[in-house]
Amino acid sequence: MFQFGIVEILLLIVAIVIIVLVSLQNSKDSLGDALTGGNSELFKNQKERGAEAYIVRATYVCTAIFLILALIIFMR
Repeated sequence: MFQFGIVEILLLIVAIVIIVLVSLQNSKDSLGDALTGGNSELFKNQKERGAEAYIVRATYVCTAIFLILALIIFMR
């Protein structure tokens, strides 16, 4: 029926990890500020620290791995 190789399975796993990592990240925009017209410029340029920085870096790494695996599948 379906024959998945190791690259396709890795691509699927990395895609799921990216979805989880992106959902764990804090949003820079607030819905309340958008509705009330509040100014959220004060915290917009703050750097991530601690666990948040780790999640952002892990997202970048997983995205790069995803792109490389997708190119490998495309080139076959």
